[in-house]
Amino acid sequence: MRDNIETNYLIFVSSDGKKTGLDIFNERIEENKWPIYNKTPQLQNVKEGKNVVFYIAGAGNKRQSFIGSAKIKNIIENKVTDIDPNQEFKQVLFYVQFEGLKIFKDEITIKDHIDNLDFIKNKEKYGLYFQGGICKINRESYEYITNKH
Repeated sequence: MRDNIETNYLIFVSSDGKKTGLDIFNERIEENKWPIYNKTPQLQNVKEGKNVVFYIAGAGNKRQSFIGSAKIKNIIENKVTDIDPNQEFKQVLFYVQFEGLKIFKDEITIKDHIDNLDFIKNKEKYGLYFQGGICKINRESYEYITNKH
């Protein structure tokens, strides 16, 4: 899962911190500024032009669901040492801005669609595939999700 193979398809995960995953997602999207940390998996794949789906982890509203998609527009270098207010003690390496944002009319619950997502090999432990904030997804699963809304 955490291999260094190039991919054009990523999942950006928003999980609970000082706020719910959905609230954190909404804040980041409103500002169009998604923090990426120095220990985030898939750093080498976070580049302009990559396709992203957004997943809400945690226990709050719309949890364990895909809720939107976008394309990475810009990578903004972090010139100061920022700490994300929602994720204490995590140093921000850079920020991502998006274009072509689509928020799905209805969230796509992972449990209802897991059998159609081939990037998840162990269906019973699907949560492991979303750890670390960013994970890879294959083109087929990306298209399945983005064509469902």
